[in-house]
Amino acid sequence: MPFAPAAAELSAARIDSGNFARLRAGGPDAATGLGDWALSNETLCAGVSDPAHENDLSTSGGTLMDLGHCGQGDDQFLVFEQILNLSTRTLMPIARVDAEHDATEARLVTHGSGDGLALETRYAVDLVEPARLRVHSRIERETDGERLFGFGTAVANFNSLTPFTLDTRALGPSRGFAQLPFFGLGRDAIASAAVPADLLVLVGDAGLTPGIAYAVRQVAAKLERASGERIDLPRLLLADDVATISAVFVRPFWIGDGRSLGTLQFLQTRLMDLAVGDALVIEQEIWVGSRADVASATERLHAAEPLVRGRIDDPHASLRVEDDRGRPAMQVRPEADGRFEMRLPRGSYAMRAVAAGGREATLSFRVEQAEVDLGRVEVGAPAQVRLPRGEPMRLAFLGEDGTPDPSFGDDLLGFTVAGRELRRTAGVRNLWLAGTAADPERVVVPPGRYRVIATRGPEFSATETRLELSPGALAQLEVEPPRRVLATPGWITSDFHVHAAPSPDTALALPARLASFAAEGAEVLVATDHDMITDYAPLIRQLGLAGRMASIVGSEVTSEVKTEVAPFTIGHANAFPLPLDPLAYRGGAVPNEGRRWRDVIADLHALPGVRVIQLNHAFTAEGGLHARAFFSHLGSVGEPYDPALPLTAAPNAVLVEPDPKTGVRDIDFDAMELLNGARIGAYPALREAWFSLLRQGVVLTATANSDSHTLQSPVAAPRNVVSVPDDRIAAFDQAAFVRAVREGRCFGTTGPLLELTLGNAGLGERFRGREAVLRLQVRAAPWVSVRQARVYLDGRLVRSEPILAGGQLELPLQFERDGFVTVEVEGDPDATYAALLPKFKPFAFTNPIFVDADGDGRWTAPGHP
Repeated sequence: MPFAPAAAELSAARIDSGNFARLRAGGPDAATGLGDWALSNETLCAGVSDPAHENDLSTSGGTLMDLGHCGQGDDQFLVFEQILNLSTRTLMPIARVDAEHDATEARLVTHGSGDGLALETRYAVDLVEPARLRVHSRIERETDGERLFGFGTAVANFNSLTPFTLDTRALGPSRGFAQLPFFGLGRDAIASAAVPADLLVLVGDAGLTPGIAYAVRQVAAKLERASGERIDLPRLLLADDVATISAVFVRPFWIGDGRSLGTLQFLQTRLMDLAVGDALVIEQEIWVGSRADVASATERLHAAEPLVRGRIDDPHASLRVEDDRGRPAMQVRPEADGRFEMRLPRGSYAMRAVAAGGREATLSFRVEQAEVDLGRVEVGAPAQVRLPRGEPMRLAFLGEDGTPDPSFGDDLLGFTVAGRELRRTAGVRNLWLAGTAADPERVVVPPGRYRVIATRGPEFSATETRLELSPGALAQLEVEPPRRVLATPGWITSDFHVHAAPSPDTALALPARLASFAAEGAEVLVATDHDMITDYAPLIRQLGLAGRMASIVGSEVTSEVKTEVAPFTIGHANAFPLPLDPLAYRGGAVPNEGRRWRDVIADLHALPGVRVIQLNHAFTAEGGLHARAFFSHLGSVGEPYDPALPLTAAPNAVLVEPDPKTGVRDIDFDAMELLNGARIGAYPALREAWFSLLRQGVVLTATANSDSHTLQSPVAAPRNVVSVPDDRIAAFDQAAFVRAVREGRCFGTTGPLLELTLGNAGLGERFRGREAVLRLQVRAAPWVSVRQARVYLDGRLVRSEPILAGGQLELPLQFERDGFVTVEVEGDPDATYAALLPKFKPFAFTNPIFVDADGDGRWTAPGHP
């Protein structure tokens, strides 16, 4: 646990250019910037957003956004929002932030009011407990207003931080890493998920260094009557993979002890309110640990408990501890030399040590005296594979003859929601090698038999070998590096939708993301972290990848908050390239919460330069988060776009309403994502909407992107293949690339490569005349099969023909009017393809070639229908 440095200085101040470097918490999720507010004791650096700045839960700020160790670059904290009545849609707007400090502590004090309530929250650090941030909230009823039956704090984790819940008073209700879903669900789900625990630990991702964890403890919650009476209040905790809520009710339940939340308790809340003159006073504290485990964040909380120590033969293991009744008690990760220590109350325990390669060890012990030494814990020598060096490739390990697939990158926490282990924590069977010195030299694999497939994307071959590993063995992986089998002069591959740790909903380290991109043979990475602006270029140069890939600075505009202006939100959209301002809030990302889409587009247009604005996953066949996307609700209308109706008809007409001041319309973006990862089920609906818009003269470039957040979803699958004058990475011309995308000189693919011409015109270009031969050539690597081509004229299928990889199709076409031609190609996944890209199939689609049939030099849309 870090201690305050000698002569440490307490600071509370508004962030300016002079104090930014000293006070701002750095790290993958650091969001605050100039004009925000900072707090520091030189051990912890915290950041509170200015009230004018939105966050993922609110259109306004005054919210704790950053928390980490000063100078360590370890901030993984997301947002700490105060909520009313257990709802993240009911927030207290913050009007003012004050900075204060004296000889004993530094404070940021936020002030908010609404509905007859006044809220004051103090965030404070001191030198006595330098790894602790104290949070004191007081909400008082000043006048009549909307009923208040509960108050709480929502801490977002968005699949990034892993929640562990514990009751420090009694282990009975503790859930550890086994949670139940509640966020966005109904009353029954909330009742089932709520537990009377007082401690939440948010464990940072083990793949990010340095490690971090946050222990959020409910210290006290009281009702202060106007008469001076003070009453302890029931407190409950909810946690799942999206968020956590620490809830306090405004009075004790008449029936029930407050340690459960069921229908009867919900009914009682209808009779609760805070009377005029009464106040809730809530004391919380956040302890910050220096490892990605529970023990480092809770050691000072348990300082009076006996110390348990030991040593394990694998320093990368995770040790989980339960009491003698099987209730979660602790989790710890060893230091680099294998030493570990934790503090536990006196009692009997069982420890399970889990290490990569399927190795485990269990140990029962009892804590009675002041210190317990568990000695050496052994999980056994692993089977290891020495990896190839110097060649970029993805390696897929497939278990054979009863051997299960390996699980690389498993964080070993065993986090579950409703009994289901989440994919982000379960590991993957793939390894990504960038072909640089930073690649791992060896990897731990469970003993058994494996088929190993190596590939480098759809322009390369897939090679394979087999391995048989015995316990403790060290084997060299001998596999032929994938070789380029398809030359693509004049074309460059890109993924316009890529996420990594700066996104609040993933913790994938930037070097790991770049290694995966290089291993997939992709060439232009567009950074699109949610409401954060990311620049990969310095790290690309640092890792020695500058000759193999380029990057573009961008962001994903991520509307999540439902408001009167946007009651269904405005969905998600990518914008690139964007200017990065490292001193600004979220790097200078354009605000979008509670705004109409055309207003956000206008702000993006006002930035210097030319960019692509791409509408993302605008329909989905799967429901969930993406079902709220733009075409499903049309912002303020709330009805889905109907491709069978013209744009001038309701509800579609809202898209073409110009803003009175700027003239910008909701439809004035540049590109539309037709393929998003493996979600092929949404493609037909998206294609029909795209065709409908094209027929009415709204020309949008169709794109195909991975939307990859983790290594569980492959990056650059699908990908865009873009026509450029010079496809050498060393000669990459960002302006020419952006221009080509805006003009539709690209196609999307999960494997097949296409060459399409109509007469002398290519993709995005215009053919002049009433008849021409459409020529399609399909190429594919041997592991990518193709069987069928489909030709569309003005969005209507006119020909479906069998075609194989390496084949050509020539089709004479005649045109009575101006229009457009597009093509799709499809295949069936064989065993190799399915192993490399499960849930995908070989598929490609083109952007249009436009037809000027009457030769007047203009393209006239064919019209609707």
